[in-house]
Amino acid sequence: MAGYCRKLLSTALFLTFVSGTLLSKAFANSSDLEIGRDIFYKHCKACHGDKGNGKTFAANVLNPPPKNFTSEKTKKELTEERMIHSVTKGRKGTAMMPWESNLTEQEIRSVVHYIRKELMKILK
Repeated sequence: MAGYCRKLLSTALFLTFVSGTLLSKAFANSSDLEIGRDIFYKHCKACHGDKGNGKTFAANVLNPPPKNFTSEKTKKELTEERMIHSVTKGRKGTAMMPWESNLTEQEIRSVVHYIRKELMKILK
């Protein structure tokens, strides 16, 4: 009987740990997306558009035009690492400026995560 109770208790503790870890991760991801969304709408949408498709007034005057995150070609080309680098350092020969002195590393990751998950529909 004692062995059964110990096994039941250890199983309950394990399930509590796993569910707590998953819930905290889900909360962190939700918070991360909210931060990323806020940053996108504050700093990125003027060039990349509400939907990330690059269809803005800015697209008519910038050469090359801003990246269309919704195109299949872009979804295949842009890795998460490349996007983080582009947001951090900017892109020479384009209007994409470096954001490393305006945003923290975590904020840059959050906005890239938002773009990939919500606009590019790339699920991780």
